Parts: sequence; structure tokens; C-alpha cells
Amino acid sequence: MNVTGSARRDGVAVEVLPGGTLKSLELSPEALRARGTNLARTILALVREAAAQADRRAVEAGVFAGLDADDLARLGVTRDESLSEAAERTTPDSWRL
Repeated sequence: MNVTGSARRDGVAVEVLPGGTLKSLELSPEALRARGTNLARTILALVREAAAQADRRAVEAGVFAGLDADDLARLGVTRDESLSEAAERTTPDSWRL
């Protein structure tokens, strides 16, 4: 089963897997004109939006059904957070804008 989420804005299109792993990134000439920090912020915002969508779809599809708290902990997820939230929590500060 291939569960993904996608988002598109300002000439940027992303597709991600649950947890936010980038599957594809498309940048139009319009997006490239934004350059630098603005482009990076747009990409990161779209990845977060798409990851939330992918996480919801994964839960709805039962992708994580049967995983107990120990299994989820191995994925870095606590009971009260999504896979995307766990990924965000463990992202090194050096990767942030």
C-alpha cells in the first residue's frame, strides 16, 4: 500500500510519505524566482501540510493497526503524537530556517 500526501502552492509541489519523508518535489520557474529563504519556507510549509495529510490517510488505511506502544516507540512516536509530530520533534535544529 502506497500512502502519500501532497500539497501545491506558488509553483511548488510536494509529495510525501507518512512522517514527512519527501517522495517528490517540483519547482516551477515561478517558484525559482522566489529564491532563498522564501522558497525554503514555502517548501517546508508544504511538506508539513502534506505530511499531516499522509499521516491521516495512513491511520484511515490501518497502516499502523496492530502496532503496540513499543512498536510505535521504535518509530519514535508516542501515543499522543502523529508520525509527523515525532519527525518534527527529532529534526535537528541545524536543518531549520
